[in-house]
Amino acid sequence: MGLSLRELQARVNERLGEDEALSLGTISNYERPPSDGGRRAGPRIEFLVALKRAFPELRLEWLMFGEGQPTEVAERLAAPEGLEADAAAGGGFATRVLARHPDLELLSPEASALFMAALTRLAMGERDAELDESHLLDLAGDLRWLLLAPLAMWGFRHSPPYDAFSDYSVALLHALMQLMPRPGEGDPISAYEGSLAPRLREEVPVGF
Repeated sequence: MGLSLRELQARVNERLGEDEALSLGTISNYERPPSDGGRRAGPRIEFLVALKRAFPELRLEWLMFGEGQPTEVAERLAAPEGLEADAAAGGGFATRVLARHPDLELLSPEASALFMAALTRLAMGERDAELDESHLLDLAGDLRWLLLAPLAMWGFRHSPPYDAFSDYSVALLHALMQLMPRPGEGDPISAYEGSLAPRLREEVPVGF
């Protein structure tokens, strides 16, 4: 868009409270890779929420993972690729998701794209969360369990036909996304001490 760093700072800070306003130096650090080639903590959720609100056309998946196309329009024009195709292309977050949860290779490209979109919504819904990779991989495990738990509860022990599993995954992920909070408006999953999920995960293992 041809914005200067100072103009970007102003647009983002308009969406943040006075006590949360970011300096030019902080935003500049978000832009630059580490000088030593190592890794460093990414921006907090508040910054990404403000950036998305300032520029609604930006894709949250691109902001968080640096993968895919930067805007919704560009993503629709690009050839669809799923988790497995992304992983085969080499490196990236999709490779590490599949390494931890290999049964997600059964997802079709459409279902894979929805899984990543749902994962992004799940992470962005939490306030005051650090978006490091370990946290995102844990959330991917939570989302995988939500996706596969109904199959285990209903007693389906076999690996389902590809087309049927694809249709099921797309439908369930769409339904889950309807219930997810908007960016920055939810509570951390860990805040729900009375949740049945930890016990259910022990009693209802999932996967193929």
